[in-house]
Amino acid sequence: MKNIIYALVGLFLWVSCEETDEHLPPQFNYEIPPTELSDDVLVGALYYNFATADWAKKYTNTPQLGQYSALSAETMKQHRIWADQAKINFFIFPWNGTSGNALLTSFITGRSENVKMVLNYSTAHLSATNASPLAGAKLTTMVNEFKSHYITHFDKEYYFKIDGKPVVIISPVNLASSAAASIDYPMVITALRTELKNDGTDLFLIGEITSGWLPPQRYATALKTFDAVVLSNWTANGNYGYDRSVFYPAFSDQAFKNWADSTSVWGIDFVPCIMPGFDDKVMTPASKNFNIVRSAKLYTDMCNVAKRNLGEKKITIINSWNNFQFGTSIEPTSEYGTEYLEITSKQFKVQ
Repeated sequence: MKNIIYALVGLFLWVSCEETDEHLPPQFNYEIPPTELSDDVLVGALYYNFATADWAKKYTNTPQLGQYSALSAETMKQHRIWADQAKINFFIFPWNGTSGNALLTSFITGRSENVKMVLNYSTAHLSATNASPLAGAKLTTMVNEFKSHYITHFDKEYYFKIDGKPVVIISPVNLASSAAASIDYPMVITALRTELKNDGTDLFLIGEITSGWLPPQRYATALKTFDAVVLSNWTANGNYGYDRSVFYPAFSDQAFKNWADSTSVWGIDFVPCIMPGFDDKVMTPASKNFNIVRSAKLYTDMCNVAKRNLGEKKITIINSWNNFQFGTSIEPTSEYGTEYLEITSKQFKVQ
């Protein structure tokens, strides 16, 4: 009788363990498998405008063009040529009031290459606060700026569009806790769309969250008024920074999937944003971020992480084209040449 009881107990424990194991999360350090494409992925790259003061700071890697100015016609032309080599569809240029106009002019002057433009519209210059939110005169300013951009850029051949709609990134959706009531995004985006549609203009709007590893549900109300969302900064920081840096592709894959699953339910696209590496300790030795050592394998893995978690429109963004201060650049350098351009083309376009 005892043997029968022991056997039944053993069987119960085995079945319980089997059932429990079925619900365990995947091993954190799993390999990212190659993902084949049936269609090309639309690829954008964040573009940074380095001034003399920026080059005076420490930075990673050695640009093949040296300490350049992006306002130089020769520099910008070479960047466009390299972007075409990588089959990048668009550069993303920061715009914060009129401060970004010279960079936009530099990009379009003498342009004969295929790479196009997308604006990253920062709301910072509108000076919205909890006491004086983005409404009334400030909202009117925003609407008028978008109308001006439409005349100047959005309807031009060189501006990137999806389904005929100019793509614009609006940042930041993740407002600081001290400014949580400064922008009512459902109201602002609805008003912006209405005003522009009255003029016959329809936009594809991407909301930018400027930090990764955040829960989607926190921003659900704001994001549902956008067409898509991108989290642009997946650095390995915070309480789990070390784990994230060691298991970076697998951790990113799980985080991206969480976002892709959640946003698909809301009817908006998740836009994966990837980095080839990260290193801010050259510029800031006391930084508490963990470095993510760049390599061709890491970047290839992250390209596959992006492809595994694409939204319906199949868009991904690279952070960055040329942020040398944080070691996230894919622009050619003396150290790695054009390797990352070649990986970008191979990974995101049907061969």
